[in-house]
Amino acid sequence: MQELESRGFQPLGTRVTQGSGLTGRALSADGSTWADIGTLQSGLRNSWRQLLKTGVLRGAGCTAQFTTEFNNQTYLVTTNYDLAPSPGTGVERLPADTDPAAVAHRHMQRIEQYMRENQPLRPVIHACAAEIEAALLRAQTVRRPQPLTVAALQNLGMPPHLALLIAGDCAETAEPLPL
Repeated sequence: MQELESRGFQPLGTRVTQGSGLTGRALSADGSTWADIGTLQSGLRNSWRQLLKTGVLRGAGCTAQFTTEFNNQTYLVTTNYDLAPSPGTGVERLPADTDPAAVAHRHMQRIEQYMRENQPLRPVIHACAAEIEAALLRAQTVRRPQPLTVAALQNLGMPPHLALLIAGDCAETAEPLPL
């Protein structure tokens, strides 16, 4: 969590320490990505020798999940633990021993690639834990594909005149736009 803070993430809630079994959440400085960090609980039984020898508790580790929501109601998730994909969520699972910093780096690469491939896509900006909770609830609902309408294209950031041109036959059934 300290490394995330040093890179501009703001912690939301409980501070996480290695071996505590706690989970924490942090929000990127731009509000577009949130991280869920979990530490695996270590059994202190028979771990003291290893702690004294190596400085690391046996069984202690860290799980990381980075999530970004986009204005077309899709999500990118990059994680190092098992996560079942849901409709509208692009999940990439990295090996369990992947460092959280490497998971974060891979997630940022995926955001850049996803936005290049899906123009004019924008990440949804969140400002607090409550907005992230609302985004998680949205992600859990089953999404149906949006029809290609003028309104749907404008929600994606398309200028009105281009949305009318692209919507084609659907434009006749769309609401009229003010010019």
